[in-house]
Amino acid sequence: MELISRFLKLQDGISEFLGKAISWLCLAMIGVLLYEITARYLLNSPTEWAHETTTMLYGTFCVLAGVYTHKHYGHVRSEVIYHLFPVRGRAFLDVITGLVSLVVFAVFFVVVFEFAADSWANGERSSKSTWAPIIYPFKTVLPIAVALMWLQSLSNLIRDFCIAFNLASPEMASSRTDESVFDEIAN
Repeated sequence: MELISRFLKLQDGISEFLGKAISWLCLAMIGVLLYEITARYLLNSPTEWAHETTTMLYGTFCVLAGVYTHKHYGHVRSEVIYHLFPVRGRAFLDVITGLVSLVVFAVFFVVVFEFAADSWANGERSSKSTWAPIIYPFKTVLPIAVALMWLQSLSNLIRDFCIAFNLASPEMASSRTDESVFDEIAN
């Protein structure tokens, strides 16, 4: 159980750090857009790189933010139905969806890994502007994000399994960030 607790703590730490680190990409996007607006409307000198740069930054932000969101159980679910079940019933539903998501993420990882590898092999550049930046580093973010999402899904699955089958230690249960579940367990 000690090894599992260490894995959960490490994975949660990675997801938390990643979420806070990539949140700074929002400021970078705002900075690029402000520069573009100033250059375009005040200096009458639009950039050829700002649109693609913000698109790549936003794409990176979105796929990596999913890991942080998943750690905090923030993705969409059918709350009306979900909350009809007791705590252990919800955890059991989460185990089922967690197992499915691990399979889906594993398949998706293979696909996006090949996608990124082809981009690196071809030295792919964007054809959307005359700037033509390299895009293989940004395509590499996809398999990284999917791998991190798979690890966070595994972490969540372990917690949900322990709750569903009444194996959760107080330390393990308290690290799940869906606090309403643990309020009910305590009562």
